[in-house]
Amino acid sequence: MYRRQFLAGVAMGAVAVAMYGSPAFAATPPDQLVIAINMGSMRGLDPHEANQIESAEILANLYDRLVYFEPDALNEAKPQLAEAWTISEDGKTFTFTLREGVTFHSGNPLTAEDAAWSLARLVKLGLAPAIDLRQWGYNESNVDTLIRATDARTLVVETPEPWSPGLILGSLASSACSIVDRAFLADKEQDGDLGRAYLQASDAGSGPFSLRTWRANDIMMADAFASYWNGAPAMRRVIMRHMPESSVQRLQLDTGDLDVATRLSSTDLDVFEKAGTIDIQKVQGFGFYYVALNQKDDILSIPQVREAFRYLIDYDGLASTIMRYYGHKSQTVIPSGLPGFLEDMPYSLNIDKAKELLAEAGYPDGFSKVLYIGPGTPYFEFAQSLQANAAKAGITLDLQMGDYLSRFRERNFDIFMGRSGERLPDPHAILQSYATNADNSDGAPLSGLLAWRSAWDVPKELQELVVAAARETEPAQRAELYAEVNALYLKSSPALITSFERFDVKAVSKRVSGYVGHPTWLTRWDTVSKS
Repeated sequence: MYRRQFLAGVAMGAVAVAMYGSPAFAATPPDQLVIAINMGSMRGLDPHEANQIESAEILANLYDRLVYFEPDALNEAKPQLAEAWTISEDGKTFTFTLREGVTFHSGNPLTAEDAAWSLARLVKLGLAPAIDLRQWGYNESNVDTLIRATDARTLVVETPEPWSPGLILGSLASSACSIVDRAFLADKEQDGDLGRAYLQASDAGSGPFSLRTWRANDIMMADAFASYWNGAPAMRRVIMRHMPESSVQRLQLDTGDLDVATRLSSTDLDVFEKAGTIDIQKVQGFGFYYVALNQKDDILSIPQVREAFRYLIDYDGLASTIMRYYGHKSQTVIPSGLPGFLEDMPYSLNIDKAKELLAEAGYPDGFSKVLYIGPGTPYFEFAQSLQANAAKAGITLDLQMGDYLSRFRERNFDIFMGRSGERLPDPHAILQSYATNADNSDGAPLSGLLAWRSAWDVPKELQELVVAAARETEPAQRAELYAEVNALYLKSSPALITSFERFDVKAVSKRVSGYVGHPTWLTRWDTVSKS
């Protein structure tokens, strides 16, 4: 009865917001966590397909992985499903011993065969998250041989070539490498899709929560898994609600109808910070806000045009207003705190310089292009600023806001503004996406890379340096290589213009303890309690 009353309250609250613009109902129950998110860009809940921050947080709780990282210790892999592991002397073979007594939500026991099948499924589906393993040389033809179970508790992961071991463990900790229930999915397959259609709105995991309800652009509900190997969570239920408007999130957080808000504008965050009534978490996201210029476009592929756009961003103005909570100024491509970070920022807003470059490119009177942006803050505000500055230089930008991620992935756009985040807290993850593109053809299986999506034929020297740094195991030498890569990227007039290092902001009710934003998006709910 209590649950029905609460859900009725949620529905009535939504109606009230729609009709009157303000919510008015009771605080969230003490054993339930209610989170507001923007579901506009989510692509279902298959862990081997979903690739957005909102999806990753859900998957972090529906599924387990072999290892994980604490939010404040990203250089030390810790046991999750694997209670121990060894690494061979040549660095190519990882042997994991899986935890005993783990069961999936279905009741099936979790074995090393499930782990091997799950990682092979990720590679064989070949969707965007597959980059987590494909980058190390796994493909459809070798993955079943290289990743194998030798008994019920032993999983062998052999890499085709030697890489820095931390990179491999980091990949295995990502949401993409979630372990799914092979036996449960056996009869869910449709036309050889390995259960992909079924997992869009269902789960087959072993995590601390099981999926109860999922409706796109509406609501997600997950119930505590009483048989979880690490103990049942304190929260009986977690509810995520689609709530794209910052003003609505702020009002409901203020009245206690929400526990966590995730897409507040800088103005609304400033209100809470000054009042001191809500905890504000700024979580480093290991990525950047970027402007992608499609290099298949005759105009945007001219180096002077790419360079001109770098002078049309109001870095200082945005830093003090729209981006105050969402990022730090950064014009290079390695986030602060990682090896190779550089503080170089040679660009500033300069309309005259941009016009000069456009004239050199043969477009003194400018041109018109469509700028696609994702829904919600701060994309729209950021894009409006760029649009106004571009107009002063003669460029007309038609802003189109919505779910245009598919268009970006298909290389069917003029200009796209987005933000990246990485599941692997290492410079290689960022650089591989921004600065490598081994095959720039339309049919290449590289949709997980931002450089490929932008059709940027990355200079060979830059790509070779990225690979050399990933193979280097000596830390000081590795840091030098990454600094060299970073400087070269800055000078290359890239098709992906970085402007702000990404931070994810969460506004958390003071009633909530243990909700800790994770830099790789894997925020857990089984650590949460409420007063």
